[in-house]
Amino acid sequence: MTRFTLPTEFRPGWDKRIRRYLVLARAILAFERIWPALWPASGIAGLTLAAGLFDAFTPLPWPLHALILAVLTTAIALTLYFALEDFCLPRWDDGARRLEQDSALAHRPISEADDALAAGAGDALAEELWRAHLRSRLAGLQRLRLRLPRSSLAERDPKALRFGLLLLLVIGFVVAGSEWSKRLESIFTPNPGVLATLDAWIEPPAYTGQSPIYLGHEGRVAVPAGSLLNLRVHGADHRPSATLDGITFDGGRGEYSGSAKLTDSDHIRVRAGGHTIGSWHVTVIADKPPTIAFVGKPETTERQSLKLSYSASDDYGVTQARAIIRPHNRPGEPLVVDLPVPERAVKPMTLTSFRDLTEHPYAGLEVDITLEAMDAAGNKATSATLTYRLPQRSFSDPLARAAIELRQNLATQGMEARTRTAKTLEALTYAPELFFEGKMNAYLALRSAFHSTQGAMTRPDFDRIEDLLWQTAMGLEHGGLLTMAEQLRRMQDALLQMMAQGAPQEDIDAMLKRYNELMQQYLAALAQNAPENGAPTPPNGNAKVLGADDLAALMKAIEALSQSGDRLKAMQLLSMLQSLLENAQVAGGGGNGGGDQAANEALRSLGDVMGRQRSLLDKTFRQGGGSGDPKDGGAKGLADAQSQLRRDLESLRGKLGRKAPENLGKAGKLMDDAAKALGSSDFPRATAAQKEVLEELRKGAEAVAKTAGQGQGQNQAQGQDPLGRNMGSQARGGSDVKIPDASVMQRAHDILLELRKRAGQQGRPKEELDYIDRLLKQF
Repeated sequence: MTRFTLPTEFRPGWDKRIRRYLVLARAILAFERIWPALWPASGIAGLTLAAGLFDAFTPLPWPLHALILAVLTTAIALTLYFALEDFCLPRWDDGARRLEQDSALAHRPISEADDALAAGAGDALAEELWRAHLRSRLAGLQRLRLRLPRSSLAERDPKALRFGLLLLLVIGFVVAGSEWSKRLESIFTPNPGVLATLDAWIEPPAYTGQSPIYLGHEGRVAVPAGSLLNLRVHGADHRPSATLDGITFDGGRGEYSGSAKLTDSDHIRVRAGGHTIGSWHVTVIADKPPTIAFVGKPETTERQSLKLSYSASDDYGVTQARAIIRPHNRPGEPLVVDLPVPERAVKPMTLTSFRDLTEHPYAGLEVDITLEAMDAAGNKATSATLTYRLPQRSFSDPLARAAIELRQNLATQGMEARTRTAKTLEALTYAPELFFEGKMNAYLALRSAFHSTQGAMTRPDFDRIEDLLWQTAMGLEHGGLLTMAEQLRRMQDALLQMMAQGAPQEDIDAMLKRYNELMQQYLAALAQNAPENGAPTPPNGNAKVLGADDLAALMKAIEALSQSGDRLKAMQLLSMLQSLLENAQVAGGGGNGGGDQAANEALRSLGDVMGRQRSLLDKTFRQGGGSGDPKDGGAKGLADAQSQLRRDLESLRGKLGRKAPENLGKAGKLMDDAAKALGSSDFPRATAAQKEVLEELRKGAEAVAKTAGQGQGQNQAQGQDPLGRNMGSQARGGSDVKIPDASVMQRAHDILLELRKRAGQQGRPKEELDYIDRLLKQF
């Protein structure tokens, strides 16, 4: 091949420029030779693509489809073969001549650049003439240019069929729309299973409470980890395949099924006979571990119970919570205490649990307490560890205290304390006729513990000895309230467990009744065991004073919340009641110790008026929107109801007398305005007036609460009701439990009854019944 090189006296860089032009010239020549040769092969290919865009291949039987595809492929191959049979790539000389022609260079200065002086070498005049000749021949290199390729395709396609084909392709793309890629793919995939259909759905794990997700032909979906993908292929001539690992199709005669658990995000495709009949981008959402933490430090109640306040949450619900207790800086087996959690507790919840651990050998010791939570997927989480001294039962009998101390040593030291404990028991049982008069049962028990300790080898052996020492210590002490308080705690635990596990409401109601009866017996026994010296210690200013009516109202609120389906609040309220009982003391004094009974009664009546006013506001709003209940009697019926509320409020003010706050008088006037507006069917004005009524009633309730009794003075000054709950606009959340009023709980109860009624109507659509079932599972 000839190489082009300029003489050295020419400007540097020109030889590289000319080389680039030569490469481009050869490429143009190659295109001009290849492009016409592609016709009519390109026309056949274009016609095939147009047919695919118009979806002409999909309805064809796969043998005919395969035959047509083979014919078209053969035709394209043959036409290309004959058209390119004499084809050769342009040479260097061809590119040089094309560049010279397009640049109008005379005397072929590029293609004949290697010409040399034939004669006269060494002759100064001849060489100067030769250089002058080269300069004149290469002078045109400054105007190098190349023309655009000139195709001879028009000669091979004189009827311009190529333009019709191009228009057909454009129309095909427009008709195919977003399915153009699938239609083009169908050209090259003769499909034996072209009539196959696919049913696909994903079942999330049962613990998530989510409904199955039905999949279309393609799409994107996000599902929880562990979900089950189910595939059903109908009408397939051959076994389908899927890109997901671990899934295989079983079946035959056109019906195939397969399933697999989803653990990682993936692009899943299902193919039958060469066609993609399902394609989904599946994002798997990992199950987050639960969270659990102490809300506050552990506390000891007046009855020596351990109080644990904690919060826990999970993305799909905490299934188990427990406290793991270990001796601090001492050996010993961990003590595991199960904690109640509500069913499907997704949102952060705050609960309080009471445990009487005074029977355990660790009572009175410093321990490390760690909370642990687990969800349905098996994920675990632990809280920070707190060190706390466990409450212990006080024993006045010296022998009982000695037995408890020996019991602790055995529990924490085991075999190391065996010899020392046996010697101590032997010393304690010395001279029974002198030291065990009237306590022969205790003597025999301690002697039995002595002999058992000498032969103890395993942990169960030590457990039996520890239990015997405990029973001996309890026998040496007296206390009627201890057993009853323990029964209350166990019954509370049972109630919390029933509510958390979604037990039938009838069982919960029966248990609440038993709890109430035992609570009354406990309070009666507590009163009987009050100090009898006639000068009881008065409660401090921050004490919460509870009467029988207050406890009865609290029990009714717990029962109503449970029946309305809000069991989480019922559990929180039950924990609060147990906390009050744990720290309860018998109030001393007489006469005025219970507070202002008239004010308490007025406060409860005022709460009822507020509930009825809220209900009336709802009815007025619905009536104004045209969706009122005919049973309400229209505007006239609502006006009569408002007037009746006005009379009830006036009666309540009369009972309070001079203690009635001014806000109740303002509320009465606003009630009159609302009644007049309802009488004239002016619903917007009536609604505005009723909202102001509720605001004045709320302010009046706060004022009445501040005068509800001497024993509650400090609580009211802090904006709390007799149960220690924040009221009105001062409520800030935290550990306080908001008790819904009667109208709210009644509406919730009515909705629950209606859901249960509809769930029993089998004529309703399956989707609706499934949705109702999922709602009822929450209650």
